[in-house]
Amino acid sequence: MRAAIIDDRSDDRDTLFRELDTVLRERGYRVDAIDTFSGGEEFLSSFEQGKYDLIFFDIYMDGMNGIETASRVRNVDRNVRVVFVTTSNDFAAESYSLRADYYLLKPFVHDDIVKALTVIDMADYERQRIVRLPDDSTCLLHDILYSEYYNHKVIIHLKGAVKKTLRTSQTKMEDLLCTNDFFLTCTKGIIINLEYVQRIDDGMVFLAENHQVPVSRRRMADIRKAHAAHLFRQVRA
Repeated sequence: MRAAIIDDRSDDRDTLFRELDTVLRERGYRVDAIDTFSGGEEFLSSFEQGKYDLIFFDIYMDGMNGIETASRVRNVDRNVRVVFVTTSNDFAAESYSLRADYYLLKPFVHDDIVKALTVIDMADYERQRIVRLPDDSTCLLHDILYSEYYNHKVIIHLKGAVKKTLRTSQTKMEDLLCTNDFFLTCTKGIIINLEYVQRIDDGMVFLAENHQVPVSRRRMADIRKAHAAHLFRQVRA
C-alpha cells in the first residue's frame, strides 16, 4: 500500500500518519510508503500516475487547496483512491465531482480511519493492482500463479492458462514480486503466489488450476509458516 497525506497543519498530518499506519497494518496491508506533504504544490512536484493507491487531501490549505490539488491529480490518475480531510462539508459538491471516495471530518480518531478504509474497500482495489514487468508489459499482480526461471528467461503462469515469457533475471523477478507478502521463492528459480496454494505435500506445492511446483527441503518449514500466516491474514481481513 502506497499512501500520501497532504495537509498544511503538521499536528493533523502527524496524527493521520500514525493512525493510518496503525490501521493499515492491523488490517493486514503491506505498508510500502506513507508520504507526507505540507502543501499541494509540494505534492504535485513529485506526483505521477500510479505512484499512490490512496491519497488524503486536506481541503483548507494555504496556497493550492485540496480541491484544486485533487483536480490536478484526477487529470493524471483516474484510479487512485481520494479522501478529503476537513472540518466541514462545505465542499461536498466539488469533492463529488472529483470522484472522492470518502470525506473524513476533523478531529478524527482511530475508528474513523477504520470506517474510511472499510467504505473505500481497498481490498477490491488491491485485486486490481497492475504490475509492470521488466519487459515493460503489464498484468494484474493477483493473476500471477507462479513464475519460473530457466536459461535467462522467466515464464509467468497466469490464471486461465495464460503464460508470459520474458528475458530477465530471477533477481529482478524477486525484487518485483517478493516485496509483496503473498509472493515468495519456494525453490531456486520458482516464485509462488500464496493466494493460490491449495496444499503442500511430499516436497511439492499444489496450486490452483492443477499446477504443482517443487519445494526445496530446506525451505519447506518457511513455506508452511508463510502459508499459515497468509491464511491468518485472510481470516482477519
